[in-house]
Amino acid sequence: MLPIRITVTAMLLPALAGCGGDGETPVTPDARLPDLAVDSLTVARLDPTDAEPVTISFRIRNVGAATTEPTPFIVKIDGTAFGTHRTIPLAAGGVVRMSTTMPPLASGTRRIEVIIDPDDRIEERDEQNNQASVTLSVAGRLSLGQPMAVSSATTDEVILFRVDIDEDARAALNVELAGGSGDADLFVHFGERPPHHYDYECVSGNPASDELCQMVPVRAGPYHVAVHAFTPFGPSTLTVTVGGKPVETFDIEVVFLDHGTPSQDDIIREAARRWESVIARGAVDIDLVGSASRPANECFPGQPAVNERIDDLRVWVVIDSIDGVGGGVARAGPCITRVSLFPASDSIFQETILGDIRLDEADVGRMEANGTLMPIVMHEIAHVLGFGTRVWERRGLLRSPSLPANLGADTHFAGRLATAAFDAAGGTSYAEGAKVPVENRSEQGSSDVHWRESVFDDEIMTPFVGGGHALSLITIESLADLGYGVDVTQAEPYNLPAARPRGPTIDRGPIIDLGDDVARRPIVFIDRKGRVHSF
Repeated sequence: MLPIRITVTAMLLPALAGCGGDGETPVTPDARLPDLAVDSLTVARLDPTDAEPVTISFRIRNVGAATTEPTPFIVKIDGTAFGTHRTIPLAAGGVVRMSTTMPPLASGTRRIEVIIDPDDRIEERDEQNNQASVTLSVAGRLSLGQPMAVSSATTDEVILFRVDIDEDARAALNVELAGGSGDADLFVHFGERPPHHYDYECVSGNPASDELCQMVPVRAGPYHVAVHAFTPFGPSTLTVTVGGKPVETFDIEVVFLDHGTPSQDDIIREAARRWESVIARGAVDIDLVGSASRPANECFPGQPAVNERIDDLRVWVVIDSIDGVGGGVARAGPCITRVSLFPASDSIFQETILGDIRLDEADVGRMEANGTLMPIVMHEIAHVLGFGTRVWERRGLLRSPSLPANLGADTHFAGRLATAAFDAAGGTSYAEGAKVPVENRSEQGSSDVHWRESVFDDEIMTPFVGGGHALSLITIESLADLGYGVDVTQAEPYNLPAARPRGPTIDRGPIIDLGDDVARRPIVFIDRKGRVHSF
């Protein structure tokens, strides 16, 4: 029998004579009956492992107009009842809270039900509210270095696992699925488990069952693993290890279509190398060859045709006229982005393949001289990677946009990792709206595509950037929310201005307005076979 602990949290007085039990129902013979209802069925966590006890809590209310005697109820797991128990007597309006701790459940999808008066022994005003249910996704528990056999006889089955890491490490967490027949796909995510495995950070979807996800660096905490049966597969072996396997680096190829001075070109290359150190995991190479090649001028006038393999990102750089001195100094964005498709599911929008940065030749010398060229190019490469672009919308991360006609809306970025980083930077007390706040009171090109200036001030992804602006963990984690594998140790020291001790104002030098710096054009989405998809 399950260990039921009963606590009466509230006992309301019976309804007054002449009134129904809810204060509104007219008096009828049925209205004078008791009516037990199960509500507020909750579980301590919806993603326990198969090694953890499961605690559920629920309430039983008498929403009728007469007192009940002790009444039997049962708890079922996947349709099997675990003992019969009884409530205490409940007067009209009474409520009792109960909880039960069950032993660990087998991995997989599990349905828990609470049913009161299962044999319909008492006459009630409403017989339809006597039960409640909740569905759990119970994950198998993985241990480092201990292989586990995995297989599925059905298509689209999703098998969940979790591995808990005790300490950080400057190495990669290797999650590997190997061997067996058929086609399985592998998904890995750090931190809170997303509602759907398509929202996991790392996706490995090779046309077989040999898959590898590497998370760099290793973080202390839970990693969630999902194995999806694209077709029936197995028996395969799932193994988690730390270190020992090389990690493909993320390569940014800078191609100058119009050069600046040698020193300006070097600064642009240095900014690309800085991002290569932040993005710690390579993306799937894409063959844009033959029928998959891309035509000239597809992204912008003067863009060359592409008929080769891209590893991992190519950024075209043009130093040419935009609008003369002042005004717009830079413009950038992705042109072609990876996408993974799975049957009967949303598409997964992934890393950029091709993008470009345009710098105004009338301003670039001034920016080099005053020390702002490096942070501005860093800012623009972030836009190429997808920051503030349509990829935010495609992944459901931009909420309450302020444009075209809703200036002042509570625009925010809803990525879990960026939100946690925002809190860690002093945002736990932020009470002005949802997190992470995005610029919401400006014009096209500034709003909805940058962090909110009034909240972030000297962070590198606000619409106003100077030499003292920091590449924060918030921005880095926002790229992890986009699916990039990032090295969180590369973040620069940063706290939100509201969380800093008061002191003298720091002169951060010249500030450059980067409004309207995101390229306005459609993004082409290409899968790993080079096929174009429209969304």
